Amino acid sequence: MTPSLLKTPGICVCIIICLSAFSKSTAAQNLPIEQQKFIYFPHPMSSKWTTSIGLTATTLPYDITEELHYRVPAGDFHVIRKVGNKVNLDGRLSIQLLQNLATVGARWTTALNNRVSVGAGNEVGYWFGFVNFAGFKSRGSGWQNIPNVAIGYRFNKQVLLSFRADAIMNFNIKTFAGNERVTTDYRVFSGSSYTIALEQPFYGNRNLTLGFRALYTDFFWQTWPAFESFDRNLFFPQLIIGLIL
Repeated sequence: MTPSLLKTPGICVCIIICLSAFSKSTAAQNLPIEQQKFIYFPHPMSSKWTTSIGLTATTLPYDITEELHYRVPAGDFHVIRKVGNKVNLDGRLSIQLLQNLATVGARWTTALNNRVSVGAGNEVGYWFGFVNFAGFKSRGSGWQNIPNVAIGYRFNKQVLLSFRADAIMNFNIKTFAGNERVTTDYRVFSGSSYTIALEQPFYGNRNLTLGFRALYTDFFWQTWPAFESFDRNLFFPQLIIGLIL
């Protein structure tokens, strides 16, 4: 693994540690979990809706870029809706204009005790994109299925730490160069991802999400214009920042 790859998760871990330490030193009131806002924390919701807007930045490996590690940003819109005492719907939109991903699914959550909560769910996603550069036109689309499990721990000062593991499955991937269909071999069971997320008060009644996601997969939807499939999984580190409204 190259030094530049190591820097990305290292920076995120340092920020999380510093942010956590700052939280513990503030005079924030230790509210009950029912009065706190969260997106990733796997706990039954008390409010009907929770919404978050933010950004993600994904670093592409050398296997794809060949020379440099490109960090690809995307807008991130995330909303969860309570539909039962322990069940909620989870919707997310990742936007880059030229390529976008929308996912929707259901999640079951429960509290094991005053500090620890767990959850499990499944999401279905659809991505699409198009490129028109220097007379070269290409387009692509595909479906995803993402079963997941999560565990969370509630610290004092309204700090919530969550860990989530996903299985990544890709279906019906279609890519075109002009009007010609590009055929590549994609595995249905493409890989997995692991997310650690910290949620805490930010300002006013807003909360902040800071996270890191490690994807280990042979196909990442944002790389479809490369028209490549790999016979091994590649590492895609991703930073996550969001403002919970």
